[in-house]
Amino acid sequence: MKVTVRELTEQVEILAGRSGSGKVIVSPQIVSSEFALPPASRSVASHVLHLTTGQLDRLRGLPSAEAVRLIGALFKARPACIVVTGGRVPAELLRRADKAHIAVLKTRSLPRFSKQLAGKFAPRITMHGVLVEIFGLGTLIIGESAIGKSESALDLVLRGHKLVADDLVVLEKKDGKITGRAVEMGAELLEIRGLGVINVRALYGDSATLVACTVGLVVELEEWKKGHYYSLLGLRERRHRLLSVNLPYLRLPIKPGRTMATLIEVAARNQLLKNRGVYTARELNRALKRRLAG
Repeated sequence: MKVTVRELTEQVEILAGRSGSGKVIVSPQIVSSEFALPPASRSVASHVLHLTTGQLDRLRGLPSAEAVRLIGALFKARPACIVVTGGRVPAELLRRADKAHIAVLKTRSLPRFSKQLAGKFAPRITMHGVLVEIFGLGTLIIGESAIGKSESALDLVLRGHKLVADDLVVLEKKDGKITGRAVEMGAELLEIRGLGVINVRALYGDSATLVACTVGLVVELEEWKKGHYYSLLGLRERRHRLLSVNLPYLRLPIKPGRTMATLIEVAARNQLLKNRGVYTARELNRALKRRLAG
């Protein structure tokens, strides 16, 4: 996965070295500098290097020749960028940053910056589908093109649920869970054949859309196949594997007279019950077995 310094500059101030924003960062680990020893290039190269307020104060208090030597050693180690959180940055460091094309970034919160950096390295894929949050459960709707995914999502929005992404869904693995969001150009948009592209937020208000949500159910829509067996009880719990995470999975056949939005909504409600340990099909099966045994 390729992560550049530019991807981290949205919520920080660039003090110098803006021309180095395209440099690639190879690790989510932020490296601290130790001025007592020359930085090891293998541990710093292409990493984010953090300079504390105390280190900046120390640099400004050193004799000019010594400060120049230490700053030169820092840039010789070739970090991807340097991040500071406070204090006055020495002019020599900023000058060398511009010359070396290494960005110097200033952030108010290093933990938040570190979290943002770690998020950029999270496993990520993009797939075709629609993501809707139904009763707080992120439901990923997949299926062949023109099967009715977007139309189902529009019906769900009209029922008060929230659209997260249509057509292309960006999925990321964080803390063992899958989070989904829209691509940058697709947020709040829904493509309906015959209508074209509509802006769900503009039409139905802020409550009709959501920036991102955790995926808790995958529903696949498919054409009804004559002679194909479809379970009536739903005893078998199926899973769909995404980014090495097994998610609850349901396959819904499309047939005239079946309202897909209603079925998807009920599927989400039923999954929420399962998450609480309530398995209706299993309870019915146990009741039937007891009846037959008696």
